Amino acid sequence: MFVDIPFLWLREYPKLGVDVPRRKDRPRRTRYDIYAELIRVIYIYGHCPLTRAARSCNMPVDRAKDSINMLCDRGLLEEEDDDGQILYTVTVRGHQYLELYKRMAKLVGMPMPDPIMGM
Repeated sequence: MFVDIPFLWLREYPKLGVDVPRRKDRPRRTRYDIYAELIRVIYIYGHCPLTRAARSCNMPVDRAKDSINMLCDRGLLEEEDDDGQILYTVTVRGHQYLELYKRMAKLVGMPMPDPIMGM
């Protein structure tokens, strides 16, 4: 049975009592949040390619590549070549950064989100 449902604009949903999450309502991630999330995801996977890290952090690949390259330059991540595929691993400095980030997040009462797995 086909039911004809009229098209509604997003601005009409509140009139119907439906909550629509707005982009401005979501908290923005700082660069330090993004760095910590990238390091956490790469730590969880062990050896992680760029696309897996980007998708798990819900980031575009080009922006994730810039962030990962910066983390490699600072010595927080290490780049390995495995039969033509570039994999990233977390260094000791990366672990230290992650521990400091967790401590700071706990001090200000910020919850640590779980990375998106299985992507």
